[in-house]
Amino acid sequence: MTDALGNPPSFGGNTGEPVPEVDPQDLKTLWQLGRDLRARHPAGQHAIGFDLKKGICKPGANVQAASYRLGMIGMLSQFAQGQLAPWIKDEQVSDAVFQTMATIPMEWVGPGERRKGLPFDVEEFFRRLREGGVQND
Repeated sequence: MTDALGNPPSFGGNTGEPVPEVDPQDLKTLWQLGRDLRARHPAGQHAIGFDLKKGICKPGANVQAASYRLGMIGMLSQFAQGQLAPWIKDEQVSDAVFQTMATIPMEWVGPGERRKGLPFDVEEFFRRLREGGVQND
């Protein structure tokens, strides 16, 4: 999908610019919404509209940044499952994961951009998580 000028859609910011920090509680709220939808529709696909996300986040929340950062938790839960396992149990994510992801420096990735790795320092993420992250037992 492109805009009237033929540009691909943006993910919330300009490529290479910092993604704003967000409130960890907004990440947790959005994660729970997704979890609830998956439980209600286990075999089907679902989408969560921007207005719904905006309505459940705190007033003034940067919903695009929160959604983007939440997507990074989803990617880590798939591609770094073993490393993240101490902080996720039965889809219950430790608050430490939300806190760390909400504040770690990150940059926007543009549509079609080729890059190696995620748009944040994954090793730094896990270092911060180990230092202050209460695990889910």
